[in-house]
Formats: sequence, C-alpha cells, structure tokens
Amino acid sequence: MAVQEARQGGADPAAHEGGCTCGDCPHGAREGHRRAVAAFLVKRDEYATGQGLPAAVAHSASASRQWVSEELAQAAEAVAERGRAEGAAWLARLWQRTAVVVWAGVLALLLVQALTAIGAGWTSARTA
Repeated sequence: MAVQEARQGGADPAAHEGGCTCGDCPHGAREGHRRAVAAFLVKRDEYATGQGLPAAVAHSASASRQWVSEELAQAAEAVAERGRAEGAAWLARLWQRTAVVVWAGVLALLLVQALTAIGAGWTSARTA
C-alpha cells in the first residue's frame, strides 16, 4: 500500500500539517514510511538506468552490481525501520480506539441498568 501511495504522489498534506517525523506520532510515522518508500523507488529507478553510479565502479559490471546491491540494501533497511515505526504507531492507535470502545460499552450498560432500575425499582430478582 505504501508503494502504491508513493507512486501516486504521497499522502494528503492536510492530514497532518505539523510535518513531524517522530516515531511517536502516528501521522509522522506513516509519512516517514511513505517518504522512505518513495526515496527507495527513486534510487532503484536511477540505478536501473545507470544514473548515480560513482565513476570508480562504473567501469566494471560486477563492481557496479555489488555497489548497487549494497546501496539498495541500506535503503531497504531504512524502509523496514520506518515500516516498523508505522506498525508500532498503528498498534498504539488501535489500542486507544479499543479502550475507548470498551469503556463506552461499559458506560452504556451501566446507564441502561440505572435507567431501568429507576422506573421499576430495584428488586432482589433483578439482582439475581
């Protein structure tokens, strides 16, 4: 999904106007991952066309392949690191939403019990 969004031009800039890239902010982690994927794709495409190779390795096909492989491996590590940060931020958002939904359900049940107890009164049968 991040690859598709990077190819389409990135995310909605109005989604998080703070522009932060910290790992704690879910918007920053997502944007950082998208940027890392986009940078990887640009670097991969440049190397595929022969651009960006240093002159020291450009003369040898095997040396250039090895250099490109190492550069892309380093870029892939950065993408994986940003992906892990995005996953952790997603999990934190999921936990917060789950806690809110559970507590809202508990409060709704308590409210329903309280409202029904007021009308008919609390009996020992209701307690059982």
